[in-house]
Amino acid sequence: MQGNTPSRSDSGRKRIGMLAFPLSFLAVFYIVPLLGVVAVSLLPGGSPGFSAYAALFESGTFSSIVMRTLRMGLEVAALSLIIGYPYAYLLNRASGLVRQLLLIAVMMPFFTSVLIRSYAWVAILGTKGLVNKTLIGLGLIDAPLALVYNEIGAMVGMTQVQLPLMILTLYGSMRRIDPQLLRAAEGLGAHRLISLLRIFLPLSLPGVAAGIGLVFTSTLGFYITPALLGGASEYMVTQSIYVQLNNLNDFSGAAAQATVLLIVVVILLTMLRNIVGSTGRHASQPRPSRFALASGVPERILMKHEALGSMLYFALRVTGYVVCACAVIFLMITMVVVIPLGFSADAYLRFPPSGYSTQWIATYLGNREWLMSTWFSIWISVLGAAVATFFASIAAFSMITLERVRTRSILELLFISPMIVPQFVVALALYFIFIKAGLVGSSIPYVICYGVFAFPYVFLVMQAAFQRFDISVIQAAANLGAKTNTIWRKVIIPILLPSFVSAAGFAFLTAFDDLVVALFFSSAGKYTLPMRMWADIKNEISPQIAAVAVVFFAVAITSIVTVKLASLISDGARAARRNLSKAPRVDAVAFEDTPNHRFGERNAV
Repeated sequence: MQGNTPSRSDSGRKRIGMLAFPLSFLAVFYIVPLLGVVAVSLLPGGSPGFSAYAALFESGTFSSIVMRTLRMGLEVAALSLIIGYPYAYLLNRASGLVRQLLLIAVMMPFFTSVLIRSYAWVAILGTKGLVNKTLIGLGLIDAPLALVYNEIGAMVGMTQVQLPLMILTLYGSMRRIDPQLLRAAEGLGAHRLISLLRIFLPLSLPGVAAGIGLVFTSTLGFYITPALLGGASEYMVTQSIYVQLNNLNDFSGAAAQATVLLIVVVILLTMLRNIVGSTGRHASQPRPSRFALASGVPERILMKHEALGSMLYFALRVTGYVVCACAVIFLMITMVVVIPLGFSADAYLRFPPSGYSTQWIATYLGNREWLMSTWFSIWISVLGAAVATFFASIAAFSMITLERVRTRSILELLFISPMIVPQFVVALALYFIFIKAGLVGSSIPYVICYGVFAFPYVFLVMQAAFQRFDISVIQAAANLGAKTNTIWRKVIIPILLPSFVSAAGFAFLTAFDDLVVALFFSSAGKYTLPMRMWADIKNEISPQIAAVAVVFFAVAITSIVTVKLASLISDGARAARRNLSKAPRVDAVAFEDTPNHRFGERNAV
């Protein structure tokens, strides 16, 4: 019997072999298409050459667009860091209800479409918007300020979109800092301000570097927000690519621009990996020369003037609280504005509305074209989420057996790279593939693109789930003769079902919110809901988009409440069964409290 029992090494090799599935998926629909973009850029007119690149840099226009894109990316990253660091620090120090509320404020933007948030900023920053009306009412200005349809509007919109990414990256880094280090320093006589600057700040630098890198590189690929809120002549690279492809029908020129952007992102990712790696290795022993504020000079001053240090520390805390309060308002304001606009009685965008009505909601629910687009978006997003969940879950599961740190880090970078590499470039790459295959106009490109775009989010969620998973349960099932598909159906999926649902939910939201894919693959009768909303915004700014948002807010809230009630009922029933299992006359029910069952509860994320 022992000779037929699978060994740990055999099961480990099977799990590593399963990496072939996600790697093949990404190779065919991500890596090869990106290489195809480079190939198209080198074949202008069908003959190899660099004329497409020469044409880009001859006039100097594209160079200025690249520099503007890099500058705006850096500015968004800097603003996100200034606002996000105090927020992440307070989130790390908070507990209980305060932490839950701060997390909700960070997570809520993920449940609101980027298109809707950008649309809301038009009502907030416009000449008749909330900001200008407030400033005029306070007597601070006499005439409305130009805060939208220029670089200011684009910066505000992009910073709000990227702020949650910065906060969550910093928060993850700060959570790994042992609070006992700060207590030990204060116990040895160090002032709280010095312990903060000498210990906490240096140890959080890997998170700072990672946050800046992620926000900066992902901002380079923005299209929706700068296109809606930016100036007509203040292009970013993605907008220039779309004009080159859609207006000029220049495939090689668009591919050359996309290749330049891709090269910039790859260089930045390489630099980011090196910086984070070197910072992480030396974070536990920071050199004082690197931190002027934490040098011995202010330390000696604070030792002599402790009252001054206490005042500075108090001022720093108050500033942090003020920044956090402003950050919550900044994150939530678009949602707060969109809901009243959905019930507006006005025929145009105006905040606050002059009256309230359900006319725009009724218009949406009674419009066959809008409902068809909604249904089309829902089912292709469900299929895309299913594809991403299938391949990314296998990738996360297979990674837990890899022992080589270098191999694991390279694969992790590959698996999360679709979240960092500009989606516009990936969509362009897949467009070149699908147009050759004659599939443009079908639903297949949407499903494949959504599977690629949502892959990183599912991978991150499931990787965290599998890291908490007791692998011995799988080994026990394999030793008892269970096949791989049986282990997944009977062990992994039931235990980690909440994690699978959460990952699939993120994947669905990523797909449902997408506009970039629709810009390339939309055709007659195949308009997604974001594409129809985009056309409505470009043609006529009306409360119609807000009404659509209100309907989906209501559906989302109802779904969340329903799931929560079902969970509470299930928990109550489980608790009742446990109480009954203690009675001698119902010993059969004790199965519900077996070690395996308790294990499943602990590992449900």
